Amino acid sequence: MIANLLRTETAENHAALESLMFVNEIMNNTLSIENYKKLLTINYIIHQKLENKLANMLDNDLADRLDMKNRLKLAALEKDLAYWQIDSLTLPALNFELFVAEKNNAEVLGALYVLEGATLGGNVIKKHILANPNFSNHEGGLNYYGVYGEELGSKWKNFVTILNESVISADYERCVRSANETFNNLIKLSKQLN
Repeated sequence: MIANLLRTETAENHAALESLMFVNEIMNNTLSIENYKKLLTINYIIHQKLENKLANMLDNDLADRLDMKNRLKLAALEKDLAYWQIDSLTLPALNFELFVAEKNNAEVLGALYVLEGATLGGNVIKKHILANPNFSNHEGGLNYYGVYGEELGSKWKNFVTILNESVISADYERCVRSANETFNNLIKLSKQLN
C-alpha cells in the first residue's frame, strides 16, 4: 500500500518540517502571533503556487472521486491573511526553485499527500492555538487549521483509500519522490522565512 510506504519514506522530511513549524510552541500553547503569521505565510505561498496546478493535473475522474473542488484550502488561507492584515502582495519571492509534480497521477497524489497530511493535524493545532492566551478572541483568523471541520477524518480516509487504489506499484517511486520534494519545498520556505 502506497500510503504506508509514503509514511515511512517521508518520515525524515516530515520530522524536519515539524521542527521548523513551531510544533512545540503550538502544543504547549506558547505560539506567538508573529510565528503564527509565519506559518500562515508559508502555507499560503505553497498553496498559492501549487494547489490549483496540482488539482488541474489530475485526470478528471480522479479529481471527481477526490472531490478536489472541496479540498482547496487557498480561500481559507486568504481569509486568515486578511484577518491578520498580511498583504499577499508584499510576501517575499522564493529564493529556491520550487518543485512542481509532473502531470502524472502518482506524482500529483504524492504532492497532495503532503498538503492533505498537513490538514490532518489541523483540528488539534486549532484547539491548542485557541487554548493559547495570545489568541483569545482570534478564532476568525484560524480558518486554515479548521478548514475541514467535522469532515476531517472522513476526508483523510477517503484520500488514503483513493491514493492506495490509484497508484500502481510501478509508480511508487515517483509518488514517494514527489512527496519528499513537496516536503522539501516547505522545508526550504520555512528556512527562508525564519
